[in-house]
Amino acid sequence: MIRDPIGELPAGYVIHRVGDSWLIFDRAGASQLTQLRLGDPAIRRTLFARARRRGRGSVPSVPLGETSIVLRRYRHGGLLAWLTGTLYLGPERALSELRITASAEASGAPVPHVVCLALWPVAGPLWSALIGTHEYADARDLLEILSAMDDPRSRRDLARRVGTAIGKLHDCGVEHRDLQVHNILSIGPEQRIVVVDLDNASFHVPGPVPAGRRADNLGRLMRSIVKNGLWESRVGRREVAAFLGGYTESRRALRRDLRVWLGRERLKLALHRVRYRFSRPPNPGRGAAPPRSA
Repeated sequence: MIRDPIGELPAGYVIHRVGDSWLIFDRAGASQLTQLRLGDPAIRRTLFARARRRGRGSVPSVPLGETSIVLRRYRHGGLLAWLTGTLYLGPERALSELRITASAEASGAPVPHVVCLALWPVAGPLWSALIGTHEYADARDLLEILSAMDDPRSRRDLARRVGTAIGKLHDCGVEHRDLQVHNILSIGPEQRIVVVDLDNASFHVPGPVPAGRRADNLGRLMRSIVKNGLWESRVGRREVAAFLGGYTESRRALRRDLRVWLGRERLKLALHRVRYRFSRPPNPGRGAAPPRSA
């Protein structure tokens, strides 16, 4: 048994030990979070068995006082997902997301607020974990909102605000390695932008994300736009220009540094356009979107 698997926590969080589980709660809601009994394996199994499937797995929505939270189980993707599933070497993956998200939030970046973590050993060095964040019933991801947005001026305004949000994330040192249309949310009538799912993010110390890594993140986002059938139908050169304007905020040096690296990303984007030209998925319907976490 590892004596201290948790280490130092961000300010405002407390640890509860229940059996072989470590529960990390936002101090302000700790009394309510305790009542969820996330340290009980049977409770966890029941919550996830009843939940609707989203993305890689089931995502329960749990009432918490006047609000609710979304629980997401850590789960591998890729070719070996069938083998590794929800098992990780140690609890560090979840703890890293907590620390990176809390640091970005303290710097003013538009990221979700982590409400809780639950971590437990499974076998030897193998652990599993879940994370809880606030749920917003009026949130839509970038794919959903762009697919329903016919006005070009509104699309350019949205692109500029998304650029500003991602720029703030990179400026505070957070590199989002899975930046794609499903991980960017627009919340409420004010269309507040939040970047979610930082479980594979990394933190650059000290200072902002380097230009090369910024370009890699932005290229991944553009390829996601192509893959989901938004290129040309909803996103074109004017929207890209508006996005870069919001991202750089008139910082000429940053725009100049990015230009050096974006040439490589343009080649990847061109190949992606060829790949998905005849296999792009249909745009989603314009019905009500399911609740999202943020």
